[in-house]
Amino acid sequence: MPKPYDATVKDLAAQEPAGFVACFDGPTDRCVTLLNVDLSTVTTAADVVFGIGEPLAEILHLDAQAGPSATKHLDVLAYNALLHRQYRVPVRSIVLLLREQAVHPNMTGRVEYATRPERGRMDFGFEVIRLWEIPAEQLLRSSLATAPLAVLGKLPEALSLEEALATVVRQLAQRLERDAAGGQADRLMTAAYILTGLRLKAPDQVRQLFQGVPIAMRESVTFQAILEEGREEGREEGREEGRVEELHRVILRQGRVRFGEADEATRSEIEAIRDIETLEELSERLVMVSSWAELLA
Repeated sequence: MPKPYDATVKDLAAQEPAGFVACFDGPTDRCVTLLNVDLSTVTTAADVVFGIGEPLAEILHLDAQAGPSATKHLDVLAYNALLHRQYRVPVRSIVLLLREQAVHPNMTGRVEYATRPERGRMDFGFEVIRLWEIPAEQLLRSSLATAPLAVLGKLPEALSLEEALATVVRQLAQRLERDAAGGQADRLMTAAYILTGLRLKAPDQVRQLFQGVPIAMRESVTFQAILEEGREEGREEGREEGRVEELHRVILRQGRVRFGEADEATRSEIEAIRDIETLEELSERLVMVSSWAELLA
């Protein structure tokens, strides 16, 4: 099921493509446009694809991830190759991990494999950016389009999570009041509200945090609609979390019957997987493998 975080990142990128590229790829004096890509031959869909240069000289493919995926590195490889085939220019891929829970052992920044010696090999590299390692203050000073991402940036260690986030939200509101025109401030603050849901689990905590934003933003139709959507998203997240926990129990219980009790490392590796599709695949593979190691290979 598509997450609101995907649409939020895409919307931010659409508002100021050059600012987004400058934040995560570095400043450029060339034209930057958002490409409307339709690669209907594959089911994989990139989050954002930027065209750089006029005429087009290179492409930046940015894929934002809120949760772990065992196959995302393969999706990135496939999309990179298809973009290069369609546009015939160099393509650089970046996976933007929005939170620490999105980390997966396969997300190394490389896809490497070979068959037999001298029979060809694959060696593909991409960049992995961990958003929580970028100081929130740095993001607040970046372009207006990327400033809302500050709620997912590195926060001061001296403050509690809630205190630090409240400071970031207050500073973001001040900047938007000063620099954003018309309804743009409302739209960007709404994006920050949605993204904060990745950091604070309880929807009530998020709503309370944003009570300090300017009244004009709080009372806008858009902001009120997103508050209600946030309540529904919180309920949906709870249902998905329950499904994840259920799959953990099923895999560990059925695996115990087939292979014996899982050791602590195996249990931790399974419980670290939060992607429902991956867990369902593991539960199906249980009947085809003969050990915990083979299941997780």
